Amino acid sequence: MQTLLTLKHGEFTAELAPHLGGALASFYSGGGEPGASARRDWLRPATPEVLAARDPLRMASFPLVPWCNRIRDGRFDWEGRTVRLAPNFGASPHTIHGLGWQRSWEVVEATAASAALRFECDGRGAWPFAFHCRQRYALDDAGLAIELTLVNTGPRSMPAGLGHHPFFPHRREGAGTVVQAQVDAMWENDDEQMPTVLSATDPALAALRDGMRLDRFALDNNFTGFGHSAQVRWPDGSALTLRGDGPLDYFVLYSPRDQDLFVMEAVSNCTDWINLRARDPALPVGGTALAPGDTLRATWRFGEIVAPRG
Repeated sequence: MQTLLTLKHGEFTAELAPHLGGALASFYSGGGEPGASARRDWLRPATPEVLAARDPLRMASFPLVPWCNRIRDGRFDWEGRTVRLAPNFGASPHTIHGLGWQRSWEVVEATAASAALRFECDGRGAWPFAFHCRQRYALDDAGLAIELTLVNTGPRSMPAGLGHHPFFPHRREGAGTVVQAQVDAMWENDDEQMPTVLSATDPALAALRDGMRLDRFALDNNFTGFGHSAQVRWPDGSALTLRGDGPLDYFVLYSPRDQDLFVMEAVSNCTDWINLRARDPALPVGGTALAPGDTLRATWRFGEIVAPRG
């Protein structure tokens, strides 16, 4: 098993797994040091068993690059060319989460509180567009910041999107876990969790804007009009805010009924954005046509952290 890269600043610790999709293995405060508060994991931590199994999907968070979430049947047309991608998620026919989560990333810079990772795609495999991506994790007094920078190194335009996929603990006791975010509309899904219809009236919208108690909804949906900030409040009084700058104009919420976790993502494109845009260029789906030599950059911040009561 390869060693994790540990970052520390004040009360905060982040453990990185560059060899496992450039993923974040844990992000917590306290624990370990004399006089420190008890350890509090703000994201679901990877267990030793998960690390031994080399499973990025069970890490605390992992990068989504060069697209977010699913592409229907792993197929799309781009500038007169049909691209077919291999399935990469169990029995699902839909290619998911981009390439970065299944690649090893190189550590190119590291300090006590920050690290930069990098991986490259030469455009000669299943993804026929060359690019390189740099990811920077940094701790400070407020929490954790993650920056992704994607550069098109190929000779033609490429479809591009960025995201990060954090897993949060879902605590159901008392008042339960509550998520609040500003959103305008929600993509309703078919039976394969692929977006079909944009709704401005689904009850989840008002609940999310007012503060959604997660155990009352079972969702795996994309939202448009994201206000670049989402807060989670746990029943013990603790809280954390996720902020994502432009172009992270879309929000994803996954809240299964049968698991003690949930996912909230700030992303730059909706699920299957390439095919949805081909169907109707006016649809709000995000995504970017990145010209040769151009850069797409996004930053996420996990901060405004409130410790548990007591």
